[in-house]
Amino acid sequence: MGEEQVFKKILVAVDGSKGALNAAQLAARLARNEGSELLVLHVLDKLVLEELEKFMGRAPDALAKELQEQGWALLHSTEIMLRKYEVPVKLLLREGVPYQEIINTAGEEGVDLIVMGRLGKRGVKKILMGSSVFRVMEFSNIPVLVVD
Repeated sequence: MGEEQVFKKILVAVDGSKGALNAAQLAARLARNEGSELLVLHVLDKLVLEELEKFMGRAPDALAKELQEQGWALLHSTEIMLRKYEVPVKLLLREGVPYQEIINTAGEEGVDLIVMGRLGKRGVKKILMGSSVFRVMEFSNIPVLVVD
């Protein structure tokens, strides 16, 4: 196999949307073909968390814990879905501004490729994920693959 490995680490950002699911599956296929490690990242949006706290009037710690549990559940269900690809998967949960956390995590982890779904969830999440894609593409020095 004399070819050089192009992508040693691939990061895919997931938010539970169909676009993110498609991105995760494509990233897993690429990782399998390249012999790469796959990092699956979910970002708890700090701005959304703050708005939910105001709207719901709940204690920030209780709400943050609930959202973290939901984030881990999403990551674990994604990991289960990707088992058929037989690639090493590392799950990551971060809190902050999504595009910044995606870029920062990619840099910290030595990622060679970022894979994202073109659009996130409907409504506010759709707008946020869509803008995250464009911002990651604009500010990242790492190649970004956008999946429908």
